[in-house]
Amino acid sequence: MEQLFEAIEMIAKANPDGFTVDLTTLKKITKGISVAYLETQNSFGEEGLKRVLNHALMHEKKVGGWFNEENRMFYFDSIRIFTNLEEAKLFGRENNQIAIFDISQMRLIKL
Repeated sequence: MEQLFEAIEMIAKANPDGFTVDLTTLKKITKGISVAYLETQNSFGEEGLKRVLNHALMHEKKVGGWFNEENRMFYFDSIRIFTNLEEAKLFGRENNQIAIFDISQMRLIKL
């Protein structure tokens, strides 16, 4: 777990605007629609990343990170990737998300 934690920290530092990665390969996810789980909402800093990794390892094994310009903090999320927009929106609403992210188009979709 420590090696995975350090790897994600390095990925976050190398991608200050955000990233989406598969924990099984540590490869960047380049397509699909990313939707965060409610359980890892508002996760930042060391403790937040640990919580996200624990959740992701028990679920989809995918993690996203993004920089919140309003409070200048880097957030981490355990995420699920969708190919169908309507399914992604439904999952997002079920998880109290205000937006989802289309990785393929690099655009935020407000819910």
